Order: sequence, then structure tokens, then C-alpha cells
Amino acid sequence: MAFTALTLAACGPTSNKNEPRRVSRNATLDSDAPSSLSNVEFVESERDGDPAVVGCADGQREGFADLNKFPTIAGCLGVWDGEMNLRKGKTSKTCGDDLDVCSSPADVCAPGWHLCARNGDYHDLADRISDKQCLEDAGPGKFVAAISHVKKKGECPDPPADNTRYPCLDEGFGAEPVCCGEGCRVGGCKNAVWEGNTAISVGKAEGCSTVSSERNGGILCCKDADSAPRPAPVPRPSVEPAATGGGTAGTGGDAPAADTAPSDAAKPAPAKVEGPRDAAGGPAKKDG
Repeated sequence: MAFTALTLAACGPTSNKNEPRRVSRNATLDSDAPSSLSNVEFVESERDGDPAVVGCADGQREGFADLNKFPTIAGCLGVWDGEMNLRKGKTSKTCGDDLDVCSSPADVCAPGWHLCARNGDYHDLADRISDKQCLEDAGPGKFVAAISHVKKKGECPDPPADNTRYPCLDEGFGAEPVCCGEGCRVGGCKNAVWEGNTAISVGKAEGCSTVSSERNGGILCCKDADSAPRPAPVPRPSVEPAATGGGTAGTGGDAPAADTAPSDAAKPAPAKVEGPRDAAGGPAKKDG
């Protein structure tokens, strides 16, 4: 597969109509602001792919660019104004760095795909990729999921249980979203998804529910679970009266229902076994 490189310019003159018009209110003021995506050279998949396969609404990935290796998770780049909550639902407007400005971060994900871990379930990531793949195979930049990496601000969680769910916090220690990519780092709390090695977009000023596209515009999109359609009911064959009697045509009479034994009344009477007869038709006499 051929890959190309993209440089995302976030300041200065540019021909990209999707340049962010505003960034986080904290991004240029707070020393805890996450790193910018300016001038990151993203490794992209081929342009104009089928969004349903690529996972990004604009038909091109900027993260996990190998579609064959990663068919159910994609890194997609988007642009929006100000700060947004990663759990904001999809709108009717698709978006991406090759499309319009987003009304919601989730809009960068193609139909049939969703922003990863939108319901707080870390399995949405852990069941698709390993911690090593998250850090190394997503490529340059950062791609965030819709979970903070603690359950409560300031308290590092234990390794997750099967039913553990994480919130999407606004700011502060532990609020940063889990992310994949070479720009992500393992922070002080390491266990949210992969024990001891969960990476985040470091910078307490932008939690999961207050992200700017200039610093956290890379989004992790996960393919929806395939739901096989229920088979259509098979129509029963039409029943016509038999030429003689009330049985089903072609069966020679009424048949018992499946898995139902015939009643005693329907069972044939056992044959009567008789002894030998003499020439006159009476019972044969026994010798002696």
C-alpha cells in the first residue's frame, strides 16, 4: 500500500480552508496545555477510499493507515471551533480535514463507525489493538478516544475489571483522554486500558470533554459491531386437500407434528401370533 505524508499547518497563511479559527481558551495560556498538532507529518492511507471501509468520513486515514492490518480502527483528522466534548453525538454533517469544519468530533467517523470508547468501555480499544500497536502503529501525531484515564480526578485507577467504565472529564489530573500515536505519552496513571502502559494526550488543560482540534484534532474511530440481519421467515407451502381424505397432498394422510410420537390410538395393533394348524384348520395336537 502506498502512503503519503501530510503537514497540518495550524498558524500562518494557508490554503487549507479547514484551518482552526479558534483554539482552546487554555491552549496558549496554560503551561499544562497538550502539545499542538501543527506541522505534524501524518502518514495517510490512499485518498478517496470508501469511507465505510476506511473509517474516516473523508475517505482517508491519518492514523493506522494500513487498512489490511487494522480493519476496525482508524485515526481520522478533524477541525472544529473552540473546545468540544468527545462524547458529543454525531450530527448530519460529515467532516474531516478534506471536508468541512466539524459540528462534533464524532462527525469525522464514517457511517458505520463511531468515536472509540464513546460509552466509557475500554474494551473498544483493548479488543482491537495492543498497547504497543497503539503507541507505534498509529503513526505520527495523536488520536484520542472518548475516555479519561482515571475514574476520579487525582486518583490513579487499578487495572480495569471487565465491567470497568471510565468518564469523560473536563480538565485536571487524570482528565486527559487516552490516545494512540507517536505524540502520546504514558502519564502518571498507566492502567486505564492496558495495565502499566496506557498512553494519553498529556496536558491537564484539555480533558476528554474540553478538547480543541488544534491540539487534539486526531480522533480514534472504531467500526460498529456487525449485526447480522435476522433471516426472513420461510413461507409455509400452500396446503391443498388430498384426492381422498383430509391429508396433505402428496403425503398420503395427516402426518404427526415433528418430534411428536404418535398416540396409542394411532399405533397399529400388534399382530396376533398363532400356533401351528392341522389339515382341518384347527389347532394341531401335540404329541403325547
